[in-house]
Amino acid sequence: MSLRHRITCEPRAALRPEVPRPAARRSSAPPLRTTRAPDRALLTLCTLCALGTVTAGCGGSTRRDLTAAKHSLYDADFAVVFSAALEATRQLYPTLDDSPGAGSIKTAWHQVQYANTQDDLANQRTLAQGQGVGMSPALQGTGMPTRLAYKRYFIRFDVGVVGGRPWRLKIVGHAAEWDPGNAMPTELHGPARPHWLEGRTEALTVAIYRRIKGYAIPMKGENPDEKPEEALPKTDPKSWKGLPPAAGERLARLKDAIVLRDYSALRAQLADDVVWSLGGAPGADTAMAMWQADPEALDALVHALESCAPTADGKRVACPAGDSTPGAWQLILELRGKDWKVASFVKGE
Repeated sequence: MSLRHRITCEPRAALRPEVPRPAARRSSAPPLRTTRAPDRALLTLCTLCALGTVTAGCGGSTRRDLTAAKHSLYDADFAVVFSAALEATRQLYPTLDDSPGAGSIKTAWHQVQYANTQDDLANQRTLAQGQGVGMSPALQGTGMPTRLAYKRYFIRFDVGVVGGRPWRLKIVGHAAEWDPGNAMPTELHGPARPHWLEGRTEALTVAIYRRIKGYAIPMKGENPDEKPEEALPKTDPKSWKGLPPAAGERLARLKDAIVLRDYSALRAQLADDVVWSLGGAPGADTAMAMWQADPEALDALVHALESCAPTADGKRVACPAGDSTPGAWQLILELRGKDWKVASFVKGE
């Protein structure tokens, strides 16, 4: 079936034209009607229409709403717009963090079942709920599968209510893939971004728009489409005073990776023997697994980066500055050869 034709997702008595049958003798019993099971391709397309992963052929209302959403501002109180965005996002992606003060909503990585079958796109599980066989103790808290026969894909979103009244919505989708044996998923950028990411981003855009379309007003001028890479926030390395420039650049990349929950980028900032616990064996992969299982640790890391200072020998940077205190997290950045790496991030005892 071509997507150029309008898709009808309502049950039909038959999918083929009726063929005239010879007249039969009348009977007092009610007529027996038989129906053929709906075509598998039709069910697949209907599922895609319901999810919003395709817009062509799914009716004009979705296309009109998507066009309107991309060129609309919302003339309402911030609380109204933010609450609508939060409810619509949570309905599709239940596990998330919201920050009303910053106007941001960040979902967790949700598994996309596209890796197994093209028909099962409605089943979305969070990364923390993934089920595997033979989990190691280090990964048990994260729910990360350790042995699977196939690749898995994940999706998450950054949703922002930006500007002033009238407010603008910014929605950035991210996709990642996980290969058997890897500790963490790898985020996909550029040409590696999967084709289904755009459709799901549009589906979330329409879902939010439909909740607050009564407050929508046309945007003045054109809204240039931002490339996902351009929409990502960037931290200024000069935010830290008195540090070697290379150390400031490392801290900036570290903060961006944590805020964006880009675990592959975060892994690149760590030394292979990073200390993540005073009682645990050092190791970057174990540290990544434990920090992902405990988002509070990553939030504490961002907070620790607010105040950093070099040590007397100039080969280490402490965040926050000074000696470690009981119950407080501290990050140590260390010069390894010619490169700065995160050497430890532990809570004092």
